[in-house]
Amino acid sequence: MQEKTTQHINTPFFSVVIPVYNKGPHIHRSISSVLNQTFQNFELILVNDASTDNSLAEIQKFTDERIRLFQRTEPGPGGYAGRNLGIEKARGEWVAFLDADDEWYPNHLEKMYQLAQEYPDVYFMSSGWQTKNNNAKKENAFLLKNKLKKTLIINTENYLKNCLKKRQPVWTSVACINKNSPLALNLFPQNINVKRGGDLHAWLKLICYHKELAWSNHIGAVYHLDSINMVTKHANCSTTLMSKPIYKYLSGNLNNKEKNLLKKYLNLRLKNTLIASSIKKQKDLEYIKHIHWHGDFFNGIIIFLFSLLPIRFLYNLKKLIK
Repeated sequence: MQEKTTQHINTPFFSVVIPVYNKGPHIHRSISSVLNQTFQNFELILVNDASTDNSLAEIQKFTDERIRLFQRTEPGPGGYAGRNLGIEKARGEWVAFLDADDEWYPNHLEKMYQLAQEYPDVYFMSSGWQTKNNNAKKENAFLLKNKLKKTLIINTENYLKNCLKKRQPVWTSVACINKNSPLALNLFPQNINVKRGGDLHAWLKLICYHKELAWSNHIGAVYHLDSINMVTKHANCSTTLMSKPIYKYLSGNLNNKEKNLLKKYLNLRLKNTLIASSIKKQKDLEYIKHIHWHGDFFNGIIIFLFSLLPIRFLYNLKKLIK
């Protein structure tokens, strides 16, 4: 482990962004995991998203000069507006994200710094992570598949193929983006109707535009599945993020093979959202209009048929899948 060193806070290498909305029981853990990094050339940007619990009081217990606190007067669904504000205010070359209820391992930024030095031309980086639920830890599927490879460059085709096999190479709390990317500002969707899935959309934007992701095989973060106030427990992904206009926007820089893979991935997310949305809200036929038929007719038929099934059937199917 390298010795901790601190450089001038006005020129940090990393700007760490944590949006906070009613995460009082967890925010001390996440902030501490940043301040305890072996690589110390960073600033920490906290965006209080109009929390109504004791989150702000917990934040104010920290006096580290690298912490910059910004307040929003109205909470933004999914923390997307908070992350966008954090990116806007970032002084660092690289922006690293951490959710307020998760935590980093101490060497995460050190490993990401090394990755940035190894691949100086990339704009998008990630690493492995663990999920934790009731003290049981599990490594993510992509890491399990590629554990023996120290670093990787993942192109758009391989990224989409892994996503189709449920091996997502990136997750919010291990994602890093270069502030110089043309996509950096307004990276996350701030539409009030998008409450979940905006992070996956952001990573799609980056991989479709920049065409590569640098990945490190270290375990950078812990995703706590037993946290309070989790968006994943009470909100569905927005189908607008899988729509034909979104496909048209994302596919402008892709070849034909990548375009077909993108359609399949958007259809997969559409199907998963359709099943997950059962019982949470009235089902309608909005899914049908978003189906990507050309290049993925088989899954299009499945989504079409699922859209016509009674909501009780989908609810029971969802329970069986779990």
